[in-house]
Amino acid sequence: HQEVILPQLGAPGVAAYEVKKRTGFKVTYGPVYAKDILEFLANGKQATPEMRRVEFGIKNRVALIPMELIPALKWVPLIVVLIVGIRLADGSGLNIGMLGDLLSYLGTIGIGAIVFQIVLPWIPGRSFALKGWLLGTIWALVVSLLLQLNTWMVISNLLVLPTIAAYLALNFTGSTTFTSLSGVQKEIRLATPVMIASAGLG
Repeated sequence: HQEVILPQLGAPGVAAYEVKKRTGFKVTYGPVYAKDILEFLANGKQATPEMRRVEFGIKNRVALIPMELIPALKWVPLIVVLIVGIRLADGSGLNIGMLGDLLSYLGTIGIGAIVFQIVLPWIPGRSFALKGWLLGTIWALVVSLLLQLNTWMVISNLLVLPTIAAYLALNFTGSTTFTSLSGVQKEIRLATPVMIASAGLG
């Protein structure tokens, strides 16, 4: 035979006419998923609408969690150093309160890198940064209530923790099946200055 079947989304750099000209092989673009190849062939190499549809259900999103979580955890040593440094600088010392601070930040990483992916479709809004900020704000309020923080610490949490969650959520845009490059770039331009300012004030 003189035909090669390529996955619909797996060969974006392949020019069918160039393949034909250089090798004599005809390029046929198959379904999105390899599991549909046999049905595609049995159907006379005709793809059904379902074969052209990219899934992004909860299983797909959960599968991406390690990709988001592992890089985020690399920031933990820096967070520990910052918490220790701030506590030594303001005279509060290394006490049980430091554990609460650490859990607050680790929890925020979990919110942005795990919870966000799971509940993504149900968070209001279109902007990923805004969705992450909303989750982070809820978490900051919960933490502040549980730890019975004073007013200044609550304000600090509301400025910093949602920013971290928003950053992690924004980072997830490149892993989705429905965000465009131009849309992501626009959101980064709009969200980044706000996140920097919020974290700096906190």
